[in-house]
Amino acid sequence: MLTLGEAHQDKLAQAAGYGNLGLIYQTHGELGKAEEMLGKALKLYEVIAFKKGMAASSGNLGILYQKRGELGKAEEMYSKALKLNEAIGHKRGMAAQYANLGVMYETRGDLDKAEEMLRKSIEINEALGNKEGMAIGYTNLGIVYDTRGELEKAEQLYRKALALNKALGRKEGMAANYGNLGLVHVKRGELGKAEEMERKALELDRALGFKEGIARDYGNLGIVYATQGDLSQAEALWKKSLRLFQAMHHPNAEKVQQWLDDLAQDRTTSTQ
Repeated sequence: MLTLGEAHQDKLAQAAGYGNLGLIYQTHGELGKAEEMLGKALKLYEVIAFKKGMAASSGNLGILYQKRGELGKAEEMYSKALKLNEAIGHKRGMAAQYANLGVMYETRGDLDKAEEMLRKSIEINEALGNKEGMAIGYTNLGIVYDTRGELEKAEQLYRKALALNKALGRKEGMAANYGNLGLVHVKRGELGKAEEMERKALELDRALGFKEGIARDYGNLGIVYATQGDLSQAEALWKKSLRLFQAMHHPNAEKVQQWLDDLAQDRTTSTQ
């Protein structure tokens, strides 16, 4: 018979196992299974009142909801995770949730609020010397500047993030940075450099088996080819991107479908 202490440790181990499985499923785009595992982890952590685990599971569920485009649920989970981390003084966790909230506000188009959250995250991570957190913060703040059209500031932040991710061996982060740099080059009309960056991103994401990243990279490469005027190549890449996003029930599927619809409309118009 398990003692109270052993039972606690048993539930702690079970919760950690469910949480890890959830992250694996999420990486492979199986969001339904990921939600199930992360939900089980959260319930077990709540039973034993382990706030650090509750915060981590809530934050990961927030990321999952954001991938689905359920921003209200995502914000709820991130805010819950932030409060839990504040209660236990877990600064690294607080920084992660500020970053998640920043990305969520950026997705909503509230760039000022996004910048505020991301700067809070970066400030904490710089104080902690948390290079992974700094890289994530620089990347996301770069996206805010990119969206505003401030390309020099965006590129500077993407390159700072890339240097950190290379030093840490964080291939997923490197892929995201290469992809973002590629889009900066597209906006500048530097299409050769853009393609080089996007192919580096795709190579890394393929090696990782990161389906969301692969879908993103196909989409970005399609943008490069469309900008070059190679519409057949763009269409083929966007169809690959669409299939992957649809399989994950990812909200980006709608955006890629719109690109394909616009392409078809342009072709119809040009033949009339």
